[in-house]
Amino acid sequence: MKYKIGIIGSGRMANIYVEKLLNMQDVIISGICGRSESVELLARKTGAKAYYDYKQMLNEDDFDAVYITTPTSTHAGMAKAVAEKKINLFLEKPIALTVKEAYEVLKTIEDSGIICTSGHMFRYKNTVKKLKDIFTNKPIALINGHWYWTIPPISHIANKDMGGGPVVDQLIHLIDLARLFAGEINTVKASYTCNCRVDEDFNNWDGYAINLTFKNGTVGNISGTLALYDSIKEQSLLENCALDIIAKDFLGRFTPSHIQLYSSGEVKTIEDKSGEINEDFIAAIRSNDRSLIKSNIRDAVKTTIAVLACNHSAATGKVVSIDDYMKDECGEIL
Repeated sequence: MKYKIGIIGSGRMANIYVEKLLNMQDVIISGICGRSESVELLARKTGAKAYYDYKQMLNEDDFDAVYITTPTSTHAGMAKAVAEKKINLFLEKPIALTVKEAYEVLKTIEDSGIICTSGHMFRYKNTVKKLKDIFTNKPIALINGHWYWTIPPISHIANKDMGGGPVVDQLIHLIDLARLFAGEINTVKASYTCNCRVDEDFNNWDGYAINLTFKNGTVGNISGTLALYDSIKEQSLLENCALDIIAKDFLGRFTPSHIQLYSSGEVKTIEDKSGEINEDFIAAIRSNDRSLIKSNIRDAVKTTIAVLACNHSAATGKVVSIDDYMKDECGEIL
């Protein structure tokens, strides 16, 4: 059996996923929707039909799954349209730029019964599973993370008014992992600045720091910057992205390439690149096994709400209760 995949979006993320899917023998990319030049290039590469209207694409083909890789501001309408047609969905993160839209996406997808993952790819890494297993029965005192970066290369991400800012677009990955390890967030207090690029053509924040409390008593700090140089993306000696999880007499450190385990007199490094989001998503569709989905839509919406609460905290200067914010914005606590 061949599984037919449609892709909405023809930019950077679509190209990444196309490369993964083309290596799967039982997968056919049969439709791609995007802008004229880029979608034509991807259509020629994959043999897919090029579309310029996603609704037309959804109506004309019988897909087993659809990927949505477009700017975040477009996610909600597209995701609901896919779910209403009962098509399995890979939805890039963040889910939406407002709590109301994210909540509507959640309800539509859960009501549809489709298999859905969001693009929180770190959850699928086997190194993350190893860390999760280690900390399952250990009370966590502190989670501390950072992501040091430069100006994003994609225009709609580089502009906070279009992409929501770096906490919503990038630090969301670390905040999602913090939720995985420590459970639900109780409060957030965020502070943002533009202190280095203030004289540049730069509509974003270049420094951001978040204090978190969790319902299980854990506390956390996650911070980041867009103030650094472009080549930081290739500098392997600087761990520009890391998350530390600290329990009694033990520290586990996650980075995208490896994990490190610190205990008295010992440091153990585990390099394991296995565990890949596209492979598990397609495997879930093949087997109709939802247990293979490690970032379901409800978890993804909770993380989206958390990062939107950070933006709200930074704008108001207040500590934000996640439950209160959720109830105010969508009428219930998820």
